[in-house]
Amino acid sequence: MPSFFDAPKKTLRQLFGQRRNDTVGNVAGRFLQAFQDHGVEASQIPRLLPQIKLDDLQSPAKLLAALTPEILDTTARLFGIRIQWLEGVEDEIYDGLWTYKEPGRLLEHLASLCTTDDRWFFCPLRVLTTTRKLDRNDPGQQFLAPILVEKIAEVGEEEICRYHIYRDGFDWGYRPSRIELKVMARLVYQRLRIGVPLYQVTPKQMDDILECRAIPRRYLRGSLLTTPSLEDFALSEKESRIAKEVEELPDVLRYIEDNNLQTFSFAPMREPEPGPAASPDSSAPTEVQEAPRKPGKRQVQAGNWEAIRVAAKALWAQDELSIADMILRLKRVPALKASALSDSAIRKHIRDLAPDGIRGKPGRKPKQSA
Repeated sequence: MPSFFDAPKKTLRQLFGQRRNDTVGNVAGRFLQAFQDHGVEASQIPRLLPQIKLDDLQSPAKLLAALTPEILDTTARLFGIRIQWLEGVEDEIYDGLWTYKEPGRLLEHLASLCTTDDRWFFCPLRVLTTTRKLDRNDPGQQFLAPILVEKIAEVGEEEICRYHIYRDGFDWGYRPSRIELKVMARLVYQRLRIGVPLYQVTPKQMDDILECRAIPRRYLRGSLLTTPSLEDFALSEKESRIAKEVEELPDVLRYIEDNNLQTFSFAPMREPEPGPAASPDSSAPTEVQEAPRKPGKRQVQAGNWEAIRVAAKALWAQDELSIADMILRLKRVPALKASALSDSAIRKHIRDLAPDGIRGKPGRKPKQSA
């Protein structure tokens, strides 16, 4: 039988739980699936769960022998998933959350995640949608699912996140649902200066998400800059050059005022101060360690411009934004640190990436006749 390190992912899942009622076999398979679907390969599991050794992952039998109730409980807490799913007795992976008619529930949940600045190097609120062309006048169903993304670890260069699914089943064609989504997107953008990206999924995938039967990581990958993003439907034309459905903005502002959300704050909760360090033993020899050398200012600036160029290239692959709109988009992402840069400086660094025909891209000036 192949080991976990040799078999492809599809085969790994087939190693366990071939029969629907085989709950014992399902335990090992779902344990492995929980890590893989969160971006952790089998060989990396001991980095997050030291109780599991590499030798335990060499065969299904060894893994089953190593899985104790305590390890399963720890895994469930790590990823925020249901222990009943890990134990193979139920199919719902998450305890779904709800916020319909109470948008403050999602906003307060998001605020509770604001513990350190590095939380905001990626968009913590993302929305799955069955269509990227949201239209309030479309009679068809346009479902959306807000998901909070909480970074919990890093394995190599991979960010490992916990997902919080709101399973209200918002329908863009239903005015109360639409207004509440716009309210949340507007407050997140105005208070945190970050966008709310939209990711399209199929209706079947949306059903799996709303029924809490899928881990959403695979659907939330890709650029954090989307065109449009949800806040574009909740901003004025002065606030966004690609603002949409601006006729409904007064209703959004009225909802915010009527529900006392105009003073809502995402102010980070202060983490406890570290206690006083123990005084060193004066008789013990001290070893002076050289502090790691920080990258120079030029290196940092070069890295920032490279990140901005990568983001611009990814956005232009999605939509034909003008250079002015591209600059606005880039300034919305805190991780790019573009908000402090001048428009002219950004234009200078990205204009060569703009596709032909993009408004604002310089071309050859026509020769003047003598």
